[in-house]
Amino acid sequence: MAPPQRRRSLGPVSPKRIYRSLSLKLKGGASQSEAEPSDWRRRLSRGPAEYSCLWDALENEDTLAVQHLLSRERDGRVNAVSELGLVPLDVAALTHNAPLLQVLVKAGAKHNPTLSSAFDWSLKLDELVSLAEQKLEEWRAELLLRVKAEFQSQTDVQKNVDLWTRRQELYCRMRDRFHTTAPPGPPAGATLLVMSDSCLCVQVTEPAGQAHGLITRYRVEWSSLSCFHPLCGTGFITDTRNPEFSITGLQTGVQYYVRVSAYNVRGWGSFVSSSPPCIAPSSWSSCCGVTVRRRNPAAAVRRISQQIREPTLSESRSSVKRVSVSRGLKQLFHSSRFVRLLQRGVYLASVFYQKDCVLVTADDQLPLVEIQSCSTSVTQDFLWFCKLSCAWMQVPRLLQVLSSSSLSSSSSLLQNRLSFLRAVAQLQASVGCVDLGQVYFEPLKDRQGNMLLVTLREATTPLPPSDPPLRWLPVSNLERNQSETPLLPEPSAVELLTHRLKEMLAYHRRSQQRAQPGLYVGILKLCSSVNQLRILVPQRLPNMPCHCRVRNRPHVSREEWAWLQEHAVGGACGSQEGGDDAVIDSSGVEDFVKALRSAVTQLLTKLNVPLERSGMNGWNSSCIK
Repeated sequence: MAPPQRRRSLGPVSPKRIYRSLSLKLKGGASQSEAEPSDWRRRLSRGPAEYSCLWDALENEDTLAVQHLLSRERDGRVNAVSELGLVPLDVAALTHNAPLLQVLVKAGAKHNPTLSSAFDWSLKLDELVSLAEQKLEEWRAELLLRVKAEFQSQTDVQKNVDLWTRRQELYCRMRDRFHTTAPPGPPAGATLLVMSDSCLCVQVTEPAGQAHGLITRYRVEWSSLSCFHPLCGTGFITDTRNPEFSITGLQTGVQYYVRVSAYNVRGWGSFVSSSPPCIAPSSWSSCCGVTVRRRNPAAAVRRISQQIREPTLSESRSSVKRVSVSRGLKQLFHSSRFVRLLQRGVYLASVFYQKDCVLVTADDQLPLVEIQSCSTSVTQDFLWFCKLSCAWMQVPRLLQVLSSSSLSSSSSLLQNRLSFLRAVAQLQASVGCVDLGQVYFEPLKDRQGNMLLVTLREATTPLPPSDPPLRWLPVSNLERNQSETPLLPEPSAVELLTHRLKEMLAYHRRSQQRAQPGLYVGILKLCSSVNQLRILVPQRLPNMPCHCRVRNRPHVSREEWAWLQEHAVGGACGSQEGGDDAVIDSSGVEDFVKALRSAVTQLLTKLNVPLERSGMNGWNSSCIK
């Protein structure tokens, strides 16, 4: 016998559901009371695509939907005035909805152009509440008539009832918040900073207390007189998340007074003077005895190199042609061949890497060419080679000039430089790339008398085809395939390069990073030997000396630099007793001195340098940007 089957429900069209729905509608109040929770859940679950317009999302105070709709609209609806005389920013300000306010301000929202005073707002909100109550009564009466008459088309009427119910709640809440909001007090603080010799920056702190409502903007006024009459200028801060304002176009050396006031729906509050009350735009470079470094030395070097003319040759053309033909035949047979085994000489290796892979030859070796067949002292040549790495594009022209000059000179220095240029040109042609990257700071040497110079470059774009062809190989595979040379007590320079390849790649990645913008204090700790000079650097940023951040603002004013020069020895972290503090307060650099002392103390602690020895470190005569 088959088990009894459960009776399948007809869903929302079943007779019982229809009868129950009609009974609730005839009762009136029950229908509305049960519909409200479902409508509340429905409104909470609505997505951005379900809102018909921006105002629909604003009246529901759906911040995510407003942000989504504003990202799609490009016609400036964020400042459009509604039929009721409101702009989107009014809803966020009067409901104290800070996230919604930030979304609107980021989209370019502005204040209501017609409602500015508290009296106008009071009348407008009373008018909106009365209108919402009137419309709600009308639509409820219309819905009741349709229910009694048993009309089927009640959906549009119910939507209007829900719409004006939501608007009535919104307008009542806006009016209540308006009446409980007091005019804003003065900002808690306004810090005045020097950004350049013609610019000041004001950083505002929000007023304390909860009764001031939602601050929507700040007003900044500045003048060269303490009475602020006349004003030199006025500005407004609309981004209340990061209330900062830059005053530009000021005269260098002129004292400016600054004050700030806050604004909410009740109007403008009282002013607060900046701290310090006045300050003059200035720069450390205007002090006496300061050497200003060039902003863009690379451009100056390029201009000089373009102005250099090729020297005229006194030799006969036949000898030049004969030497160039013999050199061309030699390069034809040897230029595209990479070195496999080192034979007591100076060599150049190029490492191109991409993620965890390096560029290798068909023999799974790094591209390697010979510079010199005999290993001599190349300390000076290595320093020159590091400078050459800043101008890889000039190698062909330099090779042509030095080749012509070598015909009339037997200088060993000139011949060494020429061999470096030929090796670089050969490697550039073989790899198919002119830019070989950055030179590794230390040559690799082995006990067999070989010296290996290494360049490193990260291939962010596809490299052109090379001859002979090269391919990408993981570093782990290269290390695994590397076999030590037999009959040698210690590894060769190539084996040292393979073993230290990961370390060198990590160093190159770190050396390409830059410190965050700001003002730093550094210490130059050197270690000298017979043929080299080493500098202590942090492992995280090996392209900078040991340093510590003083503040986020990099500019140094004239007053700060003058104090720094007066206390160049022992003043950064020295005595902080009464006499010194009085001088600091009178000069207006107390914040700078406190931050500098803290940074110097932290830096010396990291380096295990006693504070009593800090007076041995003198300050430089200029800032390095």
